[in-house]
Formats: sequence, structure tokens, C-alpha cells
Amino acid sequence: MIGASFTLIEVFGIKIRVNISWAFIAILLAWGLAEGYFPTIHDKLPQATYWWMSIVAVLGLFASILLHELAHSLVARAYGMEITGITLWLLGGIAELKGEPPSPKVELLMAIAGPLMSVFLGTLFWLSSGALASFVSVATVLSYLGMLNLILAAFNMVPAFPLDGGRVARAIIWMRTGDYLAATKTAARMGSLFGLGLIAVGLMGLFTGAGLASLWWVVLGMFVRFAADSSNFQAQTKNVLAQKPVRDFMTPNPITVAADTAVSDLIENYIYHYDFEFFPVMDSGRVVGSVSLQEVKALPLNRHSNTRVHDIMKPVTADAIVSPLDLATKAMARMQETGISLLMVMDRQDLVGVIATKDLLRIVAIQSALEQPD
Repeated sequence: MIGASFTLIEVFGIKIRVNISWAFIAILLAWGLAEGYFPTIHDKLPQATYWWMSIVAVLGLFASILLHELAHSLVARAYGMEITGITLWLLGGIAELKGEPPSPKVELLMAIAGPLMSVFLGTLFWLSSGALASFVSVATVLSYLGMLNLILAAFNMVPAFPLDGGRVARAIIWMRTGDYLAATKTAARMGSLFGLGLIAVGLMGLFTGAGLASLWWVVLGMFVRFAADSSNFQAQTKNVLAQKPVRDFMTPNPITVAADTAVSDLIENYIYHYDFEFFPVMDSGRVVGSVSLQEVKALPLNRHSNTRVHDIMKPVTADAIVSPLDLATKAMARMQETGISLLMVMDRQDLVGVIATKDLLRIVAIQSALEQPD
């Protein structure tokens, strides 16, 4: 995601984060509603009224997207899935779930929950706008939110992954075939094509003078296409690494460096010589940490000769260690969660290898290429 996010509130134990890009779209939408949309619906209201209507509409949209994502999250939680949070950003909201649904039934129920919430909210807003028709400004905002929620539900049900409709399609294919990977590939292909279609529509709008609003479709299409391709690759990664231990992918007998080695010697005799960016650090026959180019670059040049590796190394932690018998999927998940790109493989107290994200991804890419038809 682009830009930083901050935690706004916590609902049902789920942290609600807002990406800075949401502020951009909120301001843009409020301006468009106050200066364009609402005055065309009722042209005799005070300008200040249009602005408060717009602010309420933006807050209503915020709440609607949040409830949509909460519906996904609460259904997932009911079936034992872990939710790390919900982030609202430029293109809507994302429920951040840890892992994939355990069954097609859970996938289906989780996927359909969001659109059903949007349909419920859309209907509620429409009925409320009719009941409050005599209050013109209030009814107009409620009518707008009703329309927006129904559009949100309809768009999300397009059978293109990662939209909710794409997840429904994956669940149905998975249910019929019993093949999660094949279902993901099919749904992701549909999502990629849909994203390409959105990009084409947006570009046509830009070239035919439809205005900068067409750029929105280009951005949305790029996001859908990227997310679909990324989800497909993640499924392939899980398939390649499934039920295979770390020892099948690790680099055995890694080059280590002594803790009392001068940083200048580390550079000259290790980094330059072996062309590695990471070295486990040993002291008295045991692993005490690791050192990489990142730590070396942070040290001023004039201190290289007088500084020892143990002064700049990262101490060894449980997050940086895996067993050779651990599943490779566990190692990949650990690296994704912690941001550590290389783990040390320990058999009890002995260092037996290292395993890197790039090595796992290279193996996945090779196998995926071999499986592609000519």
C-alpha cells in the first residue's frame, strides 16, 4: 500500500487502520459532492448546507466500507481465522486475514458477507431517505449513500479475483474440483482480465476527452490486475512449498564470521570475497547473531578498522531461526511477517544452513515456468 497508516479505533478486538491516501480521496470526494453533485440535485440550498451534506456523506461512506470489511472479518473469525486488522485506503478497504480459508465453504461465506452487508446498508439508506423525504438535505444524503452501497455491492460481486465475486467464484470452483490451486489460478486469471478491461476503459476515456475521472478506472484496473497476479503467485508458492522441509531449500554449511573480526576484515575477506550480503556471527562455537551490508553501511568509514563485528551485529532472536525439519511454508510465512529476508537454520545448537526469501521465490518461479504450457 502507498503511504503510511495509523490506527484509528479498535472494534471487536480488530484494529481499524486508515491509510494516508484515504484523506486524499475523502477531501476530493467532499469537494466534488459540495461543488458538483449535490447542487445539481437541489440547486437552491445554501452553499454551507452542501458542504455539511458532503462531509456527512463522506463519513457515511467511511462507515459503510468499514462495516463491509467487518462483515468479512467477523465471519472469518467465526471459523477460526486470525484477523490482523482492517485498513481503509485510496481504493476502499482491505480486511487483513492471516492465511487462507480452510475450506471452500468458509471462503464462500466470508466472501458473500461483505456484499450482503452493503446491500443491507443500501436498502436501509434508501428506505430512510423515503421516510425522511420532507427533510430535503438529509434525504438527499441518505439516498446518495443508498445508491453508493448498492453500487459497491454490485461491483464487488463481479467474478474477478480479488473482488468478493472472484472469491465466490474461487470457492465454487474449489468446491467442485477439490483443487485450491486450480481454483485460484482460474479466479486470478478472471481478475487479471477484468483489471485489463478497466485499464482499457480508462485509457479510452482519457483519449476521448471523458475527463480525469477516467484515470480512476486506470488506477483501479492496475490494482485489480496486480492483486490478482499476486494472489495467484502466493497460491503457487504455497503449493510448491507445501509439506516440504526447510532442509530441502536451505543453503548448507554457510560461511560464518567470528564475532571479534574487524569490520574492515569483514568487508575485505568476506563481503568482497564471497559476494554475500549476510553472515551468521559465531563466538566460542555458537551462533550469537548476524551481520549484513545494512549494519556495515551504517558505520562511518573511519571506524571500520577499530570496530568489531560483535559491536554492529544483530543479536540472534527466535524470529531469525528455523529448524531444518520445519515446513518451508512456515519459513516463508515467518519472513513475510517479520520482514527478515534470511533465516538461520539451526539443528538444536548447531548452525546447519541458511534460507533466503529470494531462494524460495526463485524455486517457485522455476517450477511455475515449467508448469506453463508452451
